[in-house]
Amino acid sequence: MAGEAPLRARAIEAVESVLYRERAGLEDLVTDLVAIDSQIPPHADEREIVRFVSEIAPALGLPPGEVVSRHSTRPNLLIRIPGLGGGPTLVLNGHLDTKPIGDARNLWRTPPLRATRVGENIFGLGISDMKAAVACMLYAAHAVIASGTALNGEVILALVADEEAGATYGSRFVAPLLAGVADACLIGEPSGWERDWQGMHLVSRGLCAFQVHVQGTQMHSSLSDRMPSVNANIEMAKLILRLKRDFDEAFPLHDPAPTLNVAVTTKGGVFYGVVPGDAAFGCDLRTVPGMTEADVHAFFDRWARERSDEVGGASVRIVYDDVLRWIPSSEISATNDLVSAVVQASAAVLGAAPPPSVFPGATDAPWFDAAGIPTLASFGPGILTYCHGPNEFVRVEAIHQAARIYARTVLAYCGLGAS
Repeated sequence: MAGEAPLRARAIEAVESVLYRERAGLEDLVTDLVAIDSQIPPHADEREIVRFVSEIAPALGLPPGEVVSRHSTRPNLLIRIPGLGGGPTLVLNGHLDTKPIGDARNLWRTPPLRATRVGENIFGLGISDMKAAVACMLYAAHAVIASGTALNGEVILALVADEEAGATYGSRFVAPLLAGVADACLIGEPSGWERDWQGMHLVSRGLCAFQVHVQGTQMHSSLSDRMPSVNANIEMAKLILRLKRDFDEAFPLHDPAPTLNVAVTTKGGVFYGVVPGDAAFGCDLRTVPGMTEADVHAFFDRWARERSDEVGGASVRIVYDDVLRWIPSSEISATNDLVSAVVQASAAVLGAAPPPSVFPGATDAPWFDAAGIPTLASFGPGILTYCHGPNEFVRVEAIHQAARIYARTVLAYCGLGAS
């Protein structure tokens, strides 16, 4: 339509004017979010950060949020920005929880729960994964409202709990509530692994987590040269070296490729003087589209049975994690309208749209996908390499780029009404 381009240009100018004027406010919000301890239990939970966002939402001109939860200690927050009608509904999704600080506390160069600016970067726990993106989404919605821009479609900010521990209390619970309501979802997970904005992740790899248990013969170690015995730790070591090779041979043709991380945990042995009778090693498999839970579990279960037959006197079995036994992978079509909107927005802000890519880890995308909501798994500020460890950071300029990209995506995807 002839009048659509000028209308969109005016809307973009008005929205970006708000974001430019309020750069300091966005940076302050990022700082505030980092200062709120939302490590996964037992360290903390999401109650304080949900309370804080609920309280500051009116100051940003946002409608009151709705707290929804499977358990009262793990709340999620939905903020709906209504449109005029007739346009699609876009979910902007970010998780509010973080991994624990863990044993690396003494390796942090700045206090992990205090956002600290050093040059052009801001350091802090969860700032990249993904409190900066949450702040950018809030400010993008704020800028649309403050600019007086009318949308045809609706925007839903879905700020969720529990992404870092399996999403049982987060998107697994929230996504079905939005089924039949939302048309697409954009997740603000960090999209770089060497630099910001490295890829536009249309695929989210899934996860299968399990332990390989080995049972041997616990006995007095002084008799190991005289009596039959099976050292569970030695057999475990053999299996650790073999499993990756056998898996790669069984799943050779996938593109993108799955990644099996063997022995991410190990345990075994009692003390000196005792032949180890029980040992176990944990593994995580990053799955890709086309791999099914039935096929993957069948391979590992069969592999364990075959190894038991080969190891005299020992038994091998697989124990899948209660929560992380299977997180599906997901994929959004490159021709989806949301992808087109993000390509357009990122090209305008960054100078060129990042290439389509595969997010190496798991995200909340599968739960929205399962609810019938096509989901772009990761497009946000930050570098994944520095997440889940000490000295996590985000570039200040990447924060402002993200807010502009999200705002432009909202305008392009939801459509503009008469102001």
